[in-house]
Amino acid sequence: MDFNRLFKVTFDQFVKGIVKLVLFTLVGCLLCLTIVLIPTVMGGLTRGMLRYVREGIEPEFDELWRFDDFLQILLLVVLGGIAIAIGLALLVIPGLVLMVWWMYALFFIVDRKMTFSQAMGASKRLVTESGFWNHVVVLLVMTVLNSLGSGLAGLGTLLTAPFGLVLVTNAYLSSAGPKPDASSEATAARP
Repeated sequence: MDFNRLFKVTFDQFVKGIVKLVLFTLVGCLLCLTIVLIPTVMGGLTRGMLRYVREGIEPEFDELWRFDDFLQILLLVVLGGIAIAIGLALLVIPGLVLMVWWMYALFFIVDRKMTFSQAMGASKRLVTESGFWNHVVVLLVMTVLNSLGSGLAGLGTLLTAPFGLVLVTNAYLSSAGPKPDASSEATAARP
């Protein structure tokens, strides 16, 4: 993974759309207060960032309350969260490994229309094949940035959270390659 290019592209994209990205993330965070909408918002943030990074189209607020892939995202959040929590309770390292392996699962659900289990497997393969430690660095950078951002009574997170979303979206796209066309996607999804 070319980190120099990854961070430069992410920074340029973030600065170009900073106002809309901050507002988009802020509205998403506010909608998460309802708890029921968390999977919807997660899917919407991912869809919006994918369109922005891939096509340069600023995210639209209506993405945040579309119920596309709601069940798959809910299953990913609940079952993946439980597995990661158990892994963190067991000497921390297993939980961290699962976090890295599954960091792109949401992208596979939204972008490639996979089930949560297919997405978890695809994310693990992607991370393993493109260099586990590269993705550890991406996750570590996001964690450090968001920790620093939350230091100013949480206000810095208004900048670090959307930057982190653009960063992880760029990392996903640079590692996963172009989206397959609909016919090969449908063939790949068959058992």
